[in-house]
Amino acid sequence: MKYLFVALLGLLIGAGLAGTALYYNPFTVHTGAAPATGDRVLRYSLPDQVLTAAVGEDALLAGRSTGVEGLWEDTIDRTAVIGLVLTDEAGQPAAIASRLMAASPSTDLLLTGVVVNDYWLVTVPGQGTLFVRSDSNVWPFLKETLLPVWLFDRPWRGPAEYRPTVGPNAGNTGSVLGVAGVFEGKTGSAVERYDVTAFGATQNSTSAVGELFLHLPEQQVAQQ
Repeated sequence: MKYLFVALLGLLIGAGLAGTALYYNPFTVHTGAAPATGDRVLRYSLPDQVLTAAVGEDALLAGRSTGVEGLWEDTIDRTAVIGLVLTDEAGQPAAIASRLMAASPSTDLLLTGVVVNDYWLVTVPGQGTLFVRSDSNVWPFLKETLLPVWLFDRPWRGPAEYRPTVGPNAGNTGSVLGVAGVFEGKTGSAVERYDVTAFGATQNSTSAVGELFLHLPEQQVAQQ
């Protein structure tokens, strides 16, 4: 879990956080869309279901070591990559995903908050592969959870729920493209939700559970 939080804070700093006006600006606190009825849900738990992680050198906050492999190349040194096991609603392993996060040029510190581009490649064994692109406003999490505890040494007020997805599709949803198997050629939308269940000043005292909701045409048939 530490690498995700460190990366988010580093991406925030890389986006150029400045001044207290942003901290109290109501326009930067957006809540993403709620999942639709019938969506397929894939869940993950941090840090338990992390397979691997790497964080770009420029996505790190000085003095916060992740203990994971670094990304030093110029094109990816502001990104974070995480491999995850995703489970179904019954808690059984259902998919493997790689997730790349990078600071977005859509970040507007006055109007939209701190936006991170999320790129998921999700493979469901026996069914196929999906590519998910989503824009996530991580400012509510940074403002309410990470910054108060890590920078201001305040006690954490949790647990906390976040719905960060704000695009690029209409209605604050991400986009889904089926690239192989029964999903090939299908398009749809996605939203993410996560609960921070523990968070502390030390990097090893944090945990969270997340859900990726996928809305695809005829997805009920694909699940059978």
